[in-house]
Amino acid sequence: MGGPELDGLERDGGEQAGPRSAPLAILGPLRVTRDGQPVDLGSRKQQVILALLLCNAGSPVLVSALSQALWDDQPPRTARKNIQVYVCTLRGLVGPGGRPPICHDNGSYTIDTDPADVDALLFTRRVQQARALSQGGDRAGAAAALAGALDLWRGPALEGLRGIPLVAAAAQRLDRRYLAAFEDWAEAEVALGRGAGATERIAEVAAIHPLRERLRTLQMSALCHAGRRSEALAVYDELRQLLAHELGLSPSPALAAFYQSIVSGRPRPASGDGPGGGAGPVAGIAAGPAAVAAGRPGRPSLLPREAPCFTGRDDCARLLTASLAAGDGQLTIVTGPLGAGKTALAVHAAHQLADSFPGGRFFARLHDDDGALRPPREVIAQLMRAAVATARPPQDWSAQDWRAWLAEHKALVVLDDARREGEVRPFLPEAGDSAIVVTSRSRLPGLDAARVAVPPLAVAEAVALLGRVAGAPRVAAGRRAAEAIVARAGLTPLAVRLAGERLAVLRHLTLAEYATRLAAVPSLLAELSRGDGDVRQRLARAVDDLPDAARRALLRLGRLPEPVFTLDEAAAVLGTDEETARLDLEALLDASMIAVPDVETLAHAVLYEVPALVHAYARDALDGDESLAAREWTMVALNHG
Repeated sequence: MGGPELDGLERDGGEQAGPRSAPLAILGPLRVTRDGQPVDLGSRKQQVILALLLCNAGSPVLVSALSQALWDDQPPRTARKNIQVYVCTLRGLVGPGGRPPICHDNGSYTIDTDPADVDALLFTRRVQQARALSQGGDRAGAAAALAGALDLWRGPALEGLRGIPLVAAAAQRLDRRYLAAFEDWAEAEVALGRGAGATERIAEVAAIHPLRERLRTLQMSALCHAGRRSEALAVYDELRQLLAHELGLSPSPALAAFYQSIVSGRPRPASGDGPGGGAGPVAGIAAGPAAVAAGRPGRPSLLPREAPCFTGRDDCARLLTASLAAGDGQLTIVTGPLGAGKTALAVHAAHQLADSFPGGRFFARLHDDDGALRPPREVIAQLMRAAVATARPPQDWSAQDWRAWLAEHKALVVLDDARREGEVRPFLPEAGDSAIVVTSRSRLPGLDAARVAVPPLAVAEAVALLGRVAGAPRVAAGRRAAEAIVARAGLTPLAVRLAGERLAVLRHLTLAEYATRLAAVPSLLAELSRGDGDVRQRLARAVDDLPDAARRALLRLGRLPEPVFTLDEAAAVLGTDEETARLDLEALLDASMIAVPDVETLAHAVLYEVPALVHAYARDALDGDESLAAREWTMVALNHG
């Protein structure tokens, strides 16, 4: 899949734009060049690490993900040290003589380099340029920019490394971007009256992706431009039979209507909105079942108001809004522990992006107030009612209608609090430029997505949030005590807000007195959540949602005297060896129930941290159930035998 089938097609669509490749190249076999000469990248494991970093250029890749890619479920005890050695070698290969391009931060590595040096980023930039040119009415310029983007491909993305599941997932994401760009190029060529010259190129890609309806529509339109009407009809018949045999489906109403227009001798003109325009493959052709419903005037919105105390998160907000506005991917997952402010961040970003999503911005919770999963049809009905003005009964809306509507419109959809990959899949678009943002405590590794991890607040941000809740003058007058309070609260927005609300009630206490009190309370959770039983219930649901082994491990960590701990301390309290303890901790890392502070260390010296409220919940759970505590400690004693 990818560019090799169409080598040279850009020369049919306009002049080439820029060099054929970049020094760091993944659009084909992994390749690094220096002064035009290839660089020996060393062992296969080094190449896998570099491939994953380049696939996520500018975004962090967890050490645990690298370990999974290299060793599956059986990493050696020295896995982290080995990865450090591989990365150190790669730094010399890809960034000699200057600032190291591979950085370590918060248990992850990030490759940070000029976008022009990575062919995948350069490809994205040229596709974005094509969209801008098309929106400005320069369809010929858009076709040329797309030709330059397609010219960067040297073969299937990351050919030779696709046996690694994580690499394969990233390569498939690139493949889809290639196909979308190719379809935009083909659409522009047809609209410019050059469809006849593109027929063979389109046929080559359609042979590889025979069930892709937009591509088949463009193939039929190009054949009509070339005067090959009977061949266009044959394409439809072939697709109809394939859909029936492979999927038990019929062609979409839009494609069937186009077929009938060819039969009648009056094919619809190919004059769509061009690359990224969101008007469907060919103007005048409805793009699916949802076309029966008229769109609301203006830009529909189903967003909640921004959190009144939203504070900080500037870096995360910039990363998220820039990625969404640039159209870097259809799915972005915002991850972090309970109370980290994931939903507030996603809603904040969505409010900033009205101009980037003319189809509207929407928000839906995937679970109800009791934590039960809402049926997908119920959520789709909620979204469709906001998206279209129709008297159609809610129960009649289907996932197919939703996907068809997304394909026709450029919309932004925030899906809140996903627990499993399967909860998200019914809402994902199959085509078009709409974007989905999912908030989740889990990384949802089975989904092909960009990811934004929400870290704890910086101390200054946490103090500012405390001031917004408890009163800025009061907090400013006791700055040092305020810092102690937010540190005790674990620097998560939920815990800091709860502390601020307690301070707002306890007006007779100084911040210093409350800091002393907070340090001495036997139960941080009981102190901060007085009168707010929902916080404890949310924590209980989050813990109960873990797999049994991870839940047991988390509760045992409640016996740690402090929320920050080492692997040795974890092994002791879990009653197991260090290797088993490390695997338990990595499962909790994936679920955002613990974190790794932002310090680069060797594997045996890594520090872990349980969020303050989660640690308090685990302590209370064991203390409140003596039989549970006894069982836990009996198991520890037996394991230490």
